[in-house]
Amino acid sequence: MELNEMEKRMLFQTEGSERYAILHEMLMASRYAKDLDRRKAADSLMEKLRPLSDKECMEIVHDIRKNYRLPKGGKTVGELIAEARQKSDAEQLKGHDIMALERFDPETRHMVIFEVFSGDSFVGDKGDRMRLFLTDAGYRKFQERQENGEIKIQEHLKVASDGNFYHDYNRNEEHIR
Repeated sequence: MELNEMEKRMLFQTEGSERYAILHEMLMASRYAKDLDRRKAADSLMEKLRPLSDKECMEIVHDIRKNYRLPKGGKTVGELIAEARQKSDAEQLKGHDIMALERFDPETRHMVIFEVFSGDSFVGDKGDRMRLFLTDAGYRKFQERQENGEIKIQEHLKVASDGNFYHDYNRNEEHIR
């Protein structure tokens, strides 16, 4: 797929870990960007990415995130964050973004990072690493699914009403993030 410089630059800054999230980011850029060239690039990207499968789309996005280098000159905050993410080589998890609105829902009490073991899982595909924010009832279901061997919870943190995390065993709610 042939991408121009502006399209590459926009994909480099995306946060999404799935095709629909990338398309949503492009839709928001198309609607709200003040720069006409940026709007046109977002529209063009959406047209190029819509016919692709999730896998094909994310292969392109991952390649851009890994190999693209910004030209010299002034950089936006989004570009600086994307560069830092690229340098850290941190794995991007599927599911909820770390700053997802679900984190701040008053009912949310748990954040889990888990791996999907089952091919017919209720969420994700076999081998996916995911992050989700859950209610108490949702977390109990996840514990049951772990007992059944569908998933393996790799990290669990409690979520305070203000969205901060703390370890389950720390009763004084010492915030860690």
